[in-house]
Amino acid sequence: MRAGRKCVLFVAPVPPPVHGGALAMQYLLDETAQDPSLAILHVDSRFATSLADMQKFRPAKLLRIPRYCLAMLRHRLAGGLDAIVLTPTFHFKPFLKDAIFIWWCSLFLRKPPDAWLHMDFRAMHYDTLPAPARWFARITLRRCRRFLVVSPRLKSFLPPWIEAGRTDALPNGIPAPIGQRQRPADAPLRVLYLSNLEEAKGWRTLLDAARRVCRQHPTIEFIFHGRPAFGLSDNDIQRTIGSDDADGRIRFAGPVYEAAKWQALADADLFAFPSYHEAFPLSILEAMAASLPIVATDVGGIPDAFRHGSGGFIVPPRNADALADAILQLAHNPQLRQHMGSANRQRYLSEFTIAAFGQRWKSWMLAHTD
Repeated sequence: MRAGRKCVLFVAPVPPPVHGGALAMQYLLDETAQDPSLAILHVDSRFATSLADMQKFRPAKLLRIPRYCLAMLRHRLAGGLDAIVLTPTFHFKPFLKDAIFIWWCSLFLRKPPDAWLHMDFRAMHYDTLPAPARWFARITLRRCRRFLVVSPRLKSFLPPWIEAGRTDALPNGIPAPIGQRQRPADAPLRVLYLSNLEEAKGWRTLLDAARRVCRQHPTIEFIFHGRPAFGLSDNDIQRTIGSDDADGRIRFAGPVYEAAKWQALADADLFAFPSYHEAFPLSILEAMAASLPIVATDVGGIPDAFRHGSGGFIVPPRNADALADAILQLAHNPQLRQHMGSANRQRYLSEFTIAAFGQRWKSWMLAHTD
């Protein structure tokens, strides 16, 4: 303890670049900053300066590893450190630098870390790794004290060699400064995509579905908001959409942040999230806070966020026909859209506010720190 308060060190990135794990860390820091029972310390362990830089090797990134290790050491030597929380990835190559932190904490700092997992373990493709890589991942993760998943469902995807008794579910929560709708009541029905534009987010599947929907529904439009990532550019997105944009009803409008993001949600009628793999995406919670019905894929912890049939529809990933059918069902039924949007808003208010998020973490830190 420090000054009679539980002291927890988080070693995790905050924006920029903007992605779910970094946002969750920032939200948690903001929410717990003034808590009188906690002393929260933070090492900003970012390795990328942009989305395009993520998962790319650069020698300069290696120089950050000793810097972050020394920062952890300084906090440890100052005393009173009750827990260290790391955020390892499950992409194997980036996991190697996270492994350095895990071994550094457990061997040199004499403080086995807690692993805050913002990914579905299956993203590592553990069973397809060479035997030495599986062995290394296994002995490294076993060095962690506890495993914190961001959705109860994600517990079931952890490997059997991580004991169930060492796992806890701490679902995310978000602030939600939703603005007033600015679009006229008779505007076209708007379907919103709001996420990074990378292959794994399934935006091309949604584009295929959007073209089918636009052929069957004359007053619907699709807006793609997000930043191209992992080798894609604005021109790539514009060119792909422009090859068949349903007479301008399918548009790429670039990334939006902060107030502009919340306004985009307020102006939408339906939220589509076609990702191929996820943990517990903040964008789903944002859509729920904005009272939007949702069509999303059955991946990660999404079924723990909104309920299929009451808050929207959950469809198989990589299935443009199922995605289109669900969107059309909502497009043709305004009462169902309103009912599902209201259900999502109420579920957000009861489970996923920033206050609920902070309270979950506060309770966990008070109960599970030395």
